[in-house]
Amino acid sequence: MAKKKKTQKNNKAKTILFFISMVFVILCVASLGYLIIKNENKTQNLTQNLIQNKTQNKVQKEVKIPTHFEETKEKSKNLNQSFSDIFSQNKDYESDDECKVQAPTCLNDDEEKKEKSVFSNTNKVKLAIIIDDVASKKESDAIKNIINNGKILNPSFFPSDKNHPHTKDYAKEFKEYLIHLPLEAIKFNSPELLTLKTSDTYETIEKRIKNIKKDFSNLLFINNHTGSKFTSDLAAMQKLFKALKKYNLIFLDSRTSVNTKAPALVKDNNQFYIHRDVFLDNSLKYDDIKKQLDLAVQTALKKGFAIAIAHPHDISLKVISEYDFSKVRLVYISDIYNDYR
Repeated sequence: MAKKKKTQKNNKAKTILFFISMVFVILCVASLGYLIIKNENKTQNLTQNLIQNKTQNKVQKEVKIPTHFEETKEKSKNLNQSFSDIFSQNKDYESDDECKVQAPTCLNDDEEKKEKSVFSNTNKVKLAIIIDDVASKKESDAIKNIINNGKILNPSFFPSDKNHPHTKDYAKEFKEYLIHLPLEAIKFNSPELLTLKTSDTYETIEKRIKNIKKDFSNLLFINNHTGSKFTSDLAAMQKLFKALKKYNLIFLDSRTSVNTKAPALVKDNNQFYIHRDVFLDNSLKYDDIKKQLDLAVQTALKKGFAIAIAHPHDISLKVISEYDFSKVRLVYISDIYNDYR
């Protein structure tokens, strides 16, 4: 009986010990699990902190980049866009043959930086004035009278066609002149006959230039009439430059578009980029034209040379004939061409 009680007592002790052991094991497992979970949470937090810190560092680095570069870039982009909008959408003017922007050059920032400093010797400061759209004997004679009175002008005649059959004859009376070549515009309600288009083949363009050279045998320079669409089209301008090179002609950019491709093509054709700096008669008021002439003179004094474009309006020719050009020397295009090198 005593032995049986002792056995029961031992079994009870074993059970208690087993129970204690199991509790201990469970506690150990629970503790281990808790440590693992805590460690994982800590790792995740550390990872998140690293990612967050990396992101913040990246942002901080980006912030440290001088912002004026982007601002300048954006301003330039907006400036070009505003010019383009004016050229193509300005409802106050039907023609894109004029700049419509009262700015010295309508050049972009990079081109502006290439300008030279003010010239002190005004005898060396050159200003060439082109008179576009010359088509009639009256216009031709009016320009000739100004030249005979001692002021050099550069008439730019429309090519001979059914509308302008005698321009080749008028041109013979001038020492130097240009041809005002009609090129396709973005928006222009009265295009000239035989206006060259971006869709024209090289053969069409080459034939047009060939006929012009035949009619104007001593021709050196051609500038564009309208042409905001054509001059902005690289393929079209490549065809035109190829034809001009064949007949030893030089393109003078009237700059009817800020997107003109002429600057990119002149080097390939061994030419200098010669271009209009100022439009004189967007407004046909005497004082406005005079102010633009002042601007042309100031531009010439700043760079040492400049090209201005006017049209054969009576008021334009009157202002030019009465203007005091004592600060500059009026020249032919051939006298100023090399300055645009």
